[in-house]
Amino acid sequence: MPYRHTQSGTTILAACATIGILGAVIAWRITGQPATLIAMLIVLAGIYVVFHSLTVEIEGGEVSWYFGAGLWTYRLGLDEIRSVSVVRNQWRNGFGIRKAPGFVLYNVSGLDAVELKLKSGEIRRIGTDDPNGLAAALNFGLRALQP
Repeated sequence: MPYRHTQSGTTILAACATIGILGAVIAWRITGQPATLIAMLIVLAGIYVVFHSLTVEIEGGEVSWYFGAGLWTYRLGLDEIRSVSVVRNQWRNGFGIRKAPGFVLYNVSGLDAVELKLKSGEIRRIGTDDPNGLAAALNFGLRALQP
């Protein structure tokens, strides 16, 4: 059962817009130089382009996820996963790619995620606005691997 879902990064957009507006005001007031403002806006635009969405796919015995247009893709064989559960992150865990105590988080918006406990002992959390659908698709894939 293939699965594909893309979550928009509304939190990332809001953060970039807020930082952009506040930064523009501060940069203009302090330096009065448009070059500083332009450089800052280019960096923020780059961050938004990379992290504007998070897509998760399950197909061919693996789960993959990537931000934005997919400059880099993370892949994990379903046979590497020990268990799957729906979790809720703390706001302080942040957004983007974050190492938190005990797990690595990939997230663009919201606090909901699916936690993958790997056979290696590592834990990955994939943020999503469809946690139950993603968990069900992963569990279906795991059951299909069992003899």
